Amino acid sequence: MKIAITGHQLDVGDALRGHVTDVLEEGVSKYFADSMEAHVTFSREGAGWHTHISVHVGHDLHTEGRASGDDAYASFKLAEEHVEKQLRRSKRKLRDHH
Repeated sequence: MKIAITGHQLDVGDALRGHVTDVLEEGVSKYFADSMEAHVTFSREGAGWHTHISVHVGHDLHTEGRASGDDAYASFKLAEEHVEKQLRRSKRKLRDHH
């Protein structure tokens, strides 16, 4: 899976990049093994952090998650949980439909 990690007017460090890559690959591959790409954007909002995750899994499946938190790791965790929940529901719909 191709993952693009960017910061909106800030530099994303190597530790955060590694954490995002590991967690996102593990979380998405639980539900869809052949996912295509993901974009993660971090930005500062006042005293907190905002994370936006966009995952393109298949031809018709595109999922997004947004969250805010006290630090970059906390906001990423919340957004990633939101994306995983959407992927789990999408997988369930595909499985039950067929």
